[in-house]
Amino acid sequence: MASALRLRAALKRGALVTAANWPLVAVQFTADSLYKLALAVPVIGGTFMVAVLVGADMGGLLSDGIRAAAGLVVESLAGAPMALASFVIALALVAVVGAAVTFLAKAGTLALLVEGERAAADVQRAPFRYDVFRRASVTDADAFLRGVRRLGPRYLRLGGALISGYVLIGVAYLAVVGGAYRLSEHTAWSSAWPLIVLVATSGGVVAIVLVSLMYDLLQVIIAYDDCHIVEATRRLRVFLLHDARQVSGIFGVVLTLVVLATAASFIATAGLGLVAWVPLVGLIVFPLQATAWLVRGLLFEYVGLAEVAAYLSQYRQFVEPERGEMSPPMA
Repeated sequence: MASALRLRAALKRGALVTAANWPLVAVQFTADSLYKLALAVPVIGGTFMVAVLVGADMGGLLSDGIRAAAGLVVESLAGAPMALASFVIALALVAVVGAAVTFLAKAGTLALLVEGERAAADVQRAPFRYDVFRRASVTDADAFLRGVRRLGPRYLRLGGALISGYVLIGVAYLAVVGGAYRLSEHTAWSSAWPLIVLVATSGGVVAIVLVSLMYDLLQVIIAYDDCHIVEATRRLRVFLLHDARQVSGIFGVVLTLVVLATAASFIATAGLGLVAWVPLVGLIVFPLQATAWLVRGLLFEYVGLAEVAAYLSQYRQFVEPERGEMSPPMA
């Protein structure tokens, strides 16, 4: 059987391959940012409509964020079916088109990561060699577009399956919580309500995490083997049976990094909020917030792509053990 990469080797290899193709991080960050910006347009338009109808201050309506504003718009337009339908259709249209663009961008990105991983030789081996690192840099606009054309249709279908999975989890969660709420109206079940909500929420979070992990792994297999979703699912099952320990190790390390980075981001945001109240010094808060947003976004995109590249390295080692990998299995 194929020997797997050590956890440290896989993570280091994924990080170096991603760093060698750093423009892909910028591409993914741009695609995700434009998607979020596009989603904000109909929400802001709906908020403006509500502000005109009820005579409220638009700044106050947006003060709690885009998600809260969207909920307020839906609630406010509930008595105007045509206006509500127009808002929902506009939001759904932007969401579908924006999601399709992000899925296509991921197709081009994964196609180049596969090429970079194949060209990287033993880039994770010490000492660091710049010539090996440089060979892993394969980012090219034409190659990116070829990857989009080749993998795009399959990634769109895979993305549709991902969204469907999220919707099913959401529907199941609401059904469980709603059923539990109706049961809690009876005195005998009222004390069980908090526990049911806690269990349902925990189960929903775990289900979303697992669906996201399967999505990342299927992306890797489709790009590397150039196969369709059904065949990729079969190969994923075999891969997990053999390398579940390595995959879970990569996932656990990256999840820990993301949690720590998120906590640091919240602390930094809170600190900037306190500085904003200081006279004169508060004038530089906006540039600092914009810089922090940019750095945070690029960092999270890099971590996400490095995780996918680490999965890719493990899968390549599983498929091509004859390439003579370097490290013994993870202890």
